[in-house]
This record gives sequence, C-alpha cells and structure tokens, in this order.
Amino acid sequence: MTEVNIILSPELSNKMNIIKEFGYILSPETVIMDFGCGSGKMVKELCDLGYQALGCGTRFDTEDDTDTEAMMKQGIIRTIDSKSYILPFKDSTFDFIFSHSVFEHVQNYSESISEIARVLKPDGFCLHYFPSRYRLIESHTFVPLASIIQSHSWLYFWTFLGIRNEFTDTLNARETSEIFYNYLKEETNYLIKKEIAKQFGMKFKNVRFCENLSIKHSKRCKYLYAVSKYVTIIHKIYSTFRSRIIFTSLPIR
Repeated sequence: MTEVNIILSPELSNKMNIIKEFGYILSPETVIMDFGCGSGKMVKELCDLGYQALGCGTRFDTEDDTDTEAMMKQGIIRTIDSKSYILPFKDSTFDFIFSHSVFEHVQNYSESISEIARVLKPDGFCLHYFPSRYRLIESHTFVPLASIIQSHSWLYFWTFLGIRNEFTDTLNARETSEIFYNYLKEETNYLIKKEIAKQFGMKFKNVRFCENLSIKHSKRCKYLYAVSKYVTIIHKIYSTFRSRIIFTSLPIR
C-alpha cells in the first residue's frame, strides 16, 4: 500500500513517526480510531488528509474549526455508553487505535483495554499518550504533585496561594480546592508504570513504552534527544516526570 504524502500537525506527525519506528506505515486503506477523541479535531484532520478515521468518547469538547455535531450525525464520531463501556464498533474494525491524554481519566482499565483489543484487527496496533503519575504539575488542576497528593489540605494550600484553572478562576480558595478534590478523585486515575504494563499486558502480547521515540521525533525536544544519546537517564527522567507513551500490538481475544 502507498503511504499518503501529506503534512501532518505536530501531534499526529509524532505519532506517525513513532509507528514507523515499529515498522508500520499508514495508507488511505488504513482504518484509524481516536479513542476519547475530545472535539474530534484529530479525526477531522485525518479525514481531511485522506485517511479512514473515526472517533469515540463518553463526552465531547467544542473547538474552533471543528464541527463536532456534524461528525456525530455522520457517524464519524460516536458515543461510548458510560455504563456498559462497549465501544460502538464491530470486532476487528481498526488497523490503528490511538489516544492522547485519555487514560489518566479511565477508571475501568480492564474493560476499556479489552474493548480496544476487541475492535482492533489481529495485525493492528495502538499508541497511547498520557501524563505520568509523577508529573510535577498535575495537568488539569495545575496543582503541584496533585496526581499523587490529593488531600483537602494539600489542595487548599495551593489554591490559597492562587492556583486556578479555567473553570475556577472566579472562585475562592475553599471552593476551588473542593472542586479540585472531587475532580481528582472522580475523574482521574494515575497508575504507576508497572500497573500500566500489567493492564495492557493482559490483552496484548506486545507492550512497549516508547517515550524515547517521542523525544526523538519532537521538534521541541530535538536538542534533548541529542543529549539523551549520551546521557541515557534523560529518557527515564522524561517518562517518569513528564509523559508515558505505550505501543501495543498482537491483541489477545
């Protein structure tokens, strides 16, 4: 199959370059799914560039230049039933499934990964990006170490100092800390690397962390990658305190 000769956004370019490192190249015949697609922006980009792309999620964002509602009416984006969590696709539908900043919200890893394995073709593959549990600044509340320390007192301390996000900028410290506490407890689930590998390993024969490849193909990190070839611990520091990126293939039915 012939690869589509196009220019991708930095986010998609990074993904495509990583899967090339594993020996995979996407073509117009490749069926792709964005798991937890948000507004559907990356789904739209892929469709506009000639790929067969679909998306799904339990809820959807709004974003400029992305008509999420129209894509939902066309069936390009579909809703996941939050109770059964069954993905709205037939078995063995997709060649490539990816997600970006989704799994830190997933409460039921086992069911979610099982569904991804079900709708993936036997020779399909996946790539998932998510913030590390040990990221110094939690990426939704902006509170330091809030992915680990989620006590009322810790959150109140930082909100008292002025920490806010886009949803709490008009609220006082007590109100903000309460919202952050409930959000972190109900909407996030930061697993350690060993547990992530275990969960994906139950449904995929091949599971590999590949943060080093993301650094390699990131324009912002090109100097960091050059240094990391000589100081290998940089890869571990990046993955521990920044992002986890996991590649999987060979789904287990």
